[in-house]
Amino acid sequence: MNRQMAVGQGEHLNETKASWGVILLGHGSQRGASPRECSCAWQQPAQDEGNNGSGSGSVADLPGWPVWCRRCPNTPQGLGEVAQRLQDRLGVERANVMLSCLEFIEPFPDEAVRLLSQQGMNRVVMLPYLLGHGKHATVEMDEMLEEVRAQSPQVELLLADGLGADPRLAELIVDRINSMGEAAPVPQDGVPVGILLVKAGTRTQYDDCLWLAELGRMVESRMGEGYAVDVAQSHYGDPTMEFAAARLVDERGVKSIICAPYIFFPGLILTRNVLGTLDQLREVYPAVSMVVAPPLGVDDRLIDVAADRVREVWGED
Repeated sequence: MNRQMAVGQGEHLNETKASWGVILLGHGSQRGASPRECSCAWQQPAQDEGNNGSGSGSVADLPGWPVWCRRCPNTPQGLGEVAQRLQDRLGVERANVMLSCLEFIEPFPDEAVRLLSQQGMNRVVMLPYLLGHGKHATVEMDEMLEEVRAQSPQVELLLADGLGADPRLAELIVDRINSMGEAAPVPQDGVPVGILLVKAGTRTQYDDCLWLAELGRMVESRMGEGYAVDVAQSHYGDPTMEFAAARLVDERGVKSIICAPYIFFPGLILTRNVLGTLDQLREVYPAVSMVVAPPLGVDDRLIDVAADRVREVWGED
């Protein structure tokens, strides 16, 4: 297992005595991502990847790369930047932010809590930096909290809400679509453009995706007349990408689809599940053009939502 040290461990703790510890809890990833694993690469012609394709060169050096590419960081880099921005937002005098992950990236939650306690912070907010409400955010979260509380009974451990369906996240999705410029289709002759909003998959028994449907309605409202939005999961559960695409084409009459990956960073889920399924959908609907927006990446709106979730635990507006 390729475990990577997370920023915020031991020596990175704030020297100023903060009153709260805050654990930014991500899922984690055991691998980085090359430019070829991003949605920006999906429609590029096959190239001799060389050094650039392996991730050691600049995305800008790849021939034909879209100008709107976000140059998204991989998961370890991106989460580290999020933790630093959240620290800046909350202030060193109020909180000490530490990055922890459920898998692959250390420190894991139990060790993160111990490190904060050793620094004298025995009031800790656990903030799930997760986009869905699946097994990681429900069953595994409850199990993890029970174990950590048993191991560190001196710590008052409080759980913040996840990111959820927030209007700021809908605005972020719209911005990612708008950033594509001329690469994104526009409504013509009364025919709407479909937007397929796709989250990472989780089994239906753990997430009914009602929050995702609400987010989809927010996006459609902000996109305005001429756009039809449907939502899906990349794999495992309902609604499937195949089901959502059929609704866009058969029920709402779209002739083009923009896939908006509701995913933080490029990687295997984006490449294998989202883009792989889109390749299959292209064969099913050869007359429907399909393009892909960039993933969410690191954005101040995400940081603002995360900071608000912490402040809600603190009892602040």
